[in-house]
Order: sequence, then structure tokens, then C-alpha cells
Amino acid sequence: MRPTLLPAPLLLAVLLACQVARCFLLEGSATSYAQFRKWNAGLNGTLEFEFKTEQGNGLLLYTDDGGTYDFFEVKLVESALRLRYNLGGGAQIVTVGHDLGDGHWHKVQITRCNENTTLTVDGVGAVSTSRGKEFEFGKLAGNSDVYVGGMPSWYNSKLTLLALPSVIFEPRFNGFIRNLVYADGENTVPRRQEMKSRDVKCGGFPCVESTNKRKSPRALRVYFFLFQLIEYINSPFTIGTLFLLICLIRLYKIHFSSYHHFGFEAAS
Repeated sequence: MRPTLLPAPLLLAVLLACQVARCFLLEGSATSYAQFRKWNAGLNGTLEFEFKTEQGNGLLLYTDDGGTYDFFEVKLVESALRLRYNLGGGAQIVTVGHDLGDGHWHKVQITRCNENTTLTVDGVGAVSTSRGKEFEFGKLAGNSDVYVGGMPSWYNSKLTLLALPSVIFEPRFNGFIRNLVYADGENTVPRRQEMKSRDVKCGGFPCVESTNKRKSPRALRVYFFLFQLIEYINSPFTIGTLFLLICLIRLYKIHFSSYHHFGFEAAS
């Protein structure tokens, strides 16, 4: 059965919408991750993002106080979302959701309110209460950056810098991330985060560290519309479909690179 092609104006509308959302892909290799600014969690901070994957296990996000006590770890465990965190009074675990490795987008929200922390996935939430009398998340100046999808390999030899050393052994996330929003630095107003540029060769893209510890842009930022388009036309091409795809690629200067015998990665 031949596919019914979406009209070009609709495809362009999807393109423009996804430019705003800014998706990126992490390939899940042994050294892939993305790095973002520190989260200013405060006592009433929020952090949210969306993900899409077909795997049931993987580290989504990690940040800590620089290696003392406090940390936030978000990961997929058997297709459920698990938040493990510590604000100094002992580790707490909150689990929400099921079948989250279904290849669809899911929205995650972490909401702090003094001793209470709420994990919400697709509108369904659960609350955990921390013990103790002090509920600040570390000290902003000494806290780590926010890592998504995995941890930098240099932590392997510096586990004392991690409040939760076991995070280094978590399976890496393989899938899409978009709309990571939280307050950073001295800002108290949440905003959409951009990846930190750690190497000129990586630019703003997620990086993969090679064996000689140089970064290379194998896990590159992608726009979700392109992958949806590729999935959509994963059938015999028509001349019109091929022409439309070429026009979109040229218009937005999207370059393809592949490290496998099937599938695509894309960089802009």
C-alpha cells in the first residue's frame, strides 16, 4: 500500500515547530552523553524534559553536589521512570509510569517544595518526603553540571567526585531528548537549556569521547521532524517525495552521517 504524503505546507509547519523544540539524539554508546548548565534547584525548583526511546533501561539525567551527599538521578528501569535523590537525610526513591520504552514521547517533571519532591510522568505523579531539617540541594557554586544520557568517562578515575558513584555504571540512554527546562546559575526563572560546548569539534552537539579522549560529533543534534519524515517515507519513494526531501535538506542545510549499515544521524 502506497503512503499518503503529507502536503508540503504541513511538513514545513512541523519543521518550524520542531526548530523551537530542538530535539537531540543520544546513540547510547559506551561514551555518549550531553552536558548542560547547573540546575538552580533551590527549595522550590522545577526541572522538566521529554524523551522518546524504545529501550526499557537507561540513565536519563544526573546531577549532584560535587561528591558529598546530595544528588538527583533519573533513569528508566524496566520501562518505568525512577527518580532516586538525596538531600542529605538519606536516599529516596520514587517510581512512576510503565511501558515508557514504547517509542512515543513522554514528559517528565520534577517539582520541589521544601522537603517534598514530586515526580510526574505524563500527568501522573508521586510524592516523596525527605528526612532531616535542611533541604537545599548542595551549594550552587560546587554542584556538578546536569548530565543527560550518560556520564563523562573521566569520572571513572574520580569516583570520589560523585555523590552517587554507582551512576557511572548505569546503562546509557539511547533515544531522543527535547525541551529540557529548568532554572540555571543565579536565575530563578526556568528556561529551555542549551547544551554546553565542551570542544570546538563538537560545537553544541552531544559528543562521543573517542579512545584518545578527543570528542567527535557522532551523536549529533537532530531535528525530530527529519526522523519522523524518514520514518514516514520508509517505503518506496515517489519522485515527489524525493524532491520534497531534497528541498528540505538544502533549505535547512542538514547533513547526514551514518555509522551503521542502516538508519541515519543528522547534524545541522
